Amino acid sequence: MSYNSKHMIPALYPVHGRRRVIMVVAVLILILGTTVMGRGFFQSPLGKYILTGYTDHVQLNLGEPENLEMVAIEDNEKNTMEIGAEPDSEEDFEFVCKKPQWVPEGYTLVKEVHEEEWGTYEQCYTNDKEQGMMYWQMRNDIVDNLGISSNGSEQQEVMIENLKGYFIPDDTLDEERGNFVWEDGKYLYMIAGDLTKEELIRMAETIK
Repeated sequence: MSYNSKHMIPALYPVHGRRRVIMVVAVLILILGTTVMGRGFFQSPLGKYILTGYTDHVQLNLGEPENLEMVAIEDNEKNTMEIGAEPDSEEDFEFVCKKPQWVPEGYTLVKEVHEEEWGTYEQCYTNDKEQGMMYWQMRNDIVDNLGISSNGSEQQEVMIENLKGYFIPDDTLDEERGNFVWEDGKYLYMIAGDLTKEELIRMAETIK
């Protein structure tokens, strides 16, 4: 399935993982001819990641190498204490697909892909208006460079129970629409589509 409009699905830039390169839709940059280069004008922490805002996208990168190991250990210990689970090592990691139990009215699941080898899970939805929505779940140790389309507005911190995430506005005509990214110390999650902030949060709260 291909998408040819921002309102069908927000543009995403290439995801560079340590084990693979995941290519995702990059419609906005092609249509507007914008650049992903330039100096970021705001930054926010998300676990061991740093979100840097630009005029047309938010770049999510791993933190500084010298600080990364300590941050990763602290985040893993924190989430382990909160959920009462044992930390996962590289050898005993078992990817468990977590799915939304609620999606906005009118959306139908059209594609579902689990790449166990690469530690990713993806769902694609569409509605009768030909608008698309995508949900990703990724091991948070395989993603080191992820671009998320935005309209240049600063991302807004949102708590999902005890987990921190960010709503990233991506519609210049409606500040309440955008994308959502969060992590739990084990997985990195993202929802992208023509959805309101309230819809994104409600959907995220039902992931299990």
